[in-house]
Amino acid sequence: MTDDSLRRPQITAEEADKLQRARDRMIARDKVIDEMVDNNERQITNEHARGGAEIELACAVRGAARAEARTEEHAELERAIARLEMLREEHRRLVAEREWLNTSLREIDDGPSPDEHERSGHA
Repeated sequence: MTDDSLRRPQITAEEADKLQRARDRMIARDKVIDEMVDNNERQITNEHARGGAEIELACAVRGAARAEARTEEHAELERAIARLEMLREEHRRLVAEREWLNTSLREIDDGPSPDEHERSGHA
């Protein structure tokens, strides 16, 4: 049967290229969003860990401040300080990663549409 109504519309190579660029952009955007969700989860976990470490530090400070404090209490204080600083450094890293992800997402969202490549003269 050669009925024209049953034929599939043909697209040009240029249209296929535009569709591929749009698809690639959508996939890149989805990947960045997945990474943002992962970053959010790690930030929440870090926030809870920092809260616990701050409580541990307060207890260690109290223990080391007692007149009869032994070497163990002072060692515990040093461990609590180190753990909290490690968690704070991880937090700074996660915030920097989140900023990079936000910038990446903005670049994808604000990037040229497939039609803009033609208008701006870019290939």
